[in-house]
Amino acid sequence: MEELPDTAYRRTLDRYALYGEIAAGGMARVHYGRVLGAQSVPRVVAIKCLLPELAVDPTFVRMFLAEGRLASRIRHPNVVATHDVVSLPGSPGELFHVMEYVAGDSLSRLVRKARERGATIPPRVAVSIACGLLEGLHAAHEAKSETGAPLGLVHRDVSPQNVMVGVDGLARVLDFGVATATHLVDEAPDQIKGKVGYMAPEQLAHEGVDRRTDVYAAAVVLWEALTGRRLFKADNLSALIVKVMADPVEVPSTFADGIPSDLDMILMKALSRDVRDRWASARELAVLLEGALPPAPARDVGAWVEEIGGDRLRYRAEVVAAIEAQSIAHLKVPSAARSLGRIALESASSDLAGLDADALPGAVEQALASDPQIKAVMLRRSQPLFAPEPSTARLPQLAPPAPAAQAPFVAPAPAPASTAPASPAPASPAPASPTPFAAATEPAAHAEPAPPSPRRPPVDAAFRGLSSGARSALLALGVLLLILGAAYVGLTLGKIDPP
Repeated sequence: MEELPDTAYRRTLDRYALYGEIAAGGMARVHYGRVLGAQSVPRVVAIKCLLPELAVDPTFVRMFLAEGRLASRIRHPNVVATHDVVSLPGSPGELFHVMEYVAGDSLSRLVRKARERGATIPPRVAVSIACGLLEGLHAAHEAKSETGAPLGLVHRDVSPQNVMVGVDGLARVLDFGVATATHLVDEAPDQIKGKVGYMAPEQLAHEGVDRRTDVYAAAVVLWEALTGRRLFKADNLSALIVKVMADPVEVPSTFADGIPSDLDMILMKALSRDVRDRWASARELAVLLEGALPPAPARDVGAWVEEIGGDRLRYRAEVVAAIEAQSIAHLKVPSAARSLGRIALESASSDLAGLDADALPGAVEQALASDPQIKAVMLRRSQPLFAPEPSTARLPQLAPPAPAAQAPFVAPAPAPASTAPASPAPASPAPASPTPFAAATEPAAHAEPAPPSPRRPPVDAAFRGLSSGARSALLALGVLLLILGAAYVGLTLGKIDPP
């Protein structure tokens, strides 16, 4: 077989052999790699190298190392595993992560290739990918430090570009940590717009983020996967932010077939602009999605990935096979690599100190501060969106049960002036309005009940608990007693003749 250009050995990084490039981004490049040493397993890994121009910035160095350390604490099949973090001495020093190699492609490219064919992702395949994404996010949200303390991780950059879908049918989350430093990069407007379209309103408004911020972004990813179109799209950054903050959102079944109404309701609740109205965790949303539309099995998802990935995935498989077949006996591990540059992975919790959890790209900051439309939208947000961490109460119902039909309430005869009239029973909540966000929602677990009106005395609890038939019988008995009482008074006073 003719040698592929990406199988050529480039150089040695610590105890790893570096080969051709897999992908490149604004902050790093990803290469094929392999562990050196006579006893090493011939297994290809992915090596993510920080760009040299960024390796001279101490802030980026700190963030890149923090990403690797934090990612190493997340151990889950739906998260791309980080095996090693290495820093090589020099001026500037070289930094790289050694990660699991995933035979597959990013969700963004798979969606784009499907769109080019005039097709969308089958709904059950989209739900399977979304559930894998959500399970990976839940593992990150629940990650603990080496001492067992919760790390409180929030991805903050969930997007189709950061979801890898393998030919094994598993969806995996990648790129934790570096997203918090992107405000330091002079990014192109298109890159910024791509991120803003998945940012939750509270993230854009600097009102604090928690795990429900990632739930919102994952819901946007699923909405787009189901429909094959962008949820928020605009010609400029300011207009895009206004759309994210204020534009109505249609249910996905408006644009695609085969989507049950329950899935519409679940997804619209996850897309609520008020963080308090969303599902409490990524796992909660995953469980509900599985109940609304059973996910496709992994083998079907893998077959779809291979079909859509086409020649690109076949080429990568040939590269991996060629690299694994090469002899590495002649490649020696540098002696310096045996004692220098090793990065301990035990200090993940200390890397959280000093991270700016609410950092945004500079262009977004400027748009928030200057655009009058955005200012108007922000002024309408009268209540802060940030709320305490949700409770772990059992899952709420998707929709409240329909109120049972009741006989109209008949008011009793007027009571004497000294008797206080009983207040009517509280009205049932109004049904959800048929707006794009009409999905039924449950009140937040931490919400306080509204105090009773001071102008109305509370209704007796025993009377409220009776059925409508029992209340009618009591009412009739009261009226009869009033009639008998009036007759007795009349007889006593002699105003009427006895029968």
